[in-house]
Amino acid sequence: MRFLQSFCLAAVALTTPATAQQGEPVFACYDDMRGVMDRLITTRQIQDLMLRFGGGDEMTESQLDALDASVERLYPQDFENVATLRRIVHENGFVEELLAYWTGYTYLYAYVFYHDRGEEVVSINFRFNSDYAKLTGLF
Repeated sequence: MRFLQSFCLAAVALTTPATAQQGEPVFACYDDMRGVMDRLITTRQIQDLMLRFGGGDEMTESQLDALDASVERLYPQDFENVATLRRIVHENGFVEELLAYWTGYTYLYAYVFYHDRGEEVVSINFRFNSDYAKLTGLF
């Protein structure tokens, strides 16, 4: 089952990084970005998540529907917990974070690379996966 989860999420999520050039993943501040991310992931609103963080432009509506359905099937319950596992602060406001979302023994991991520009935060790259190793390797 874990292999299937990793395969399904890796096949779609890892091939759809969000890019700031799309102009969509801009937030008022870090707390705004995290609030949106946490709400959409914990409630498994994957289509909205991908659209808000820019990946929706790289996927068709049917691909978004399929990804959303896959996540709903693999994760039938909303996530109850979230924790920051890794955080690296680079120069000039660039930051990488790896977060874990879980309920019981079910885990989902999210990676976000963002730029805190002072007056706004831009999510440059966003990915999620059920396999921790797939995302921690990005650091």
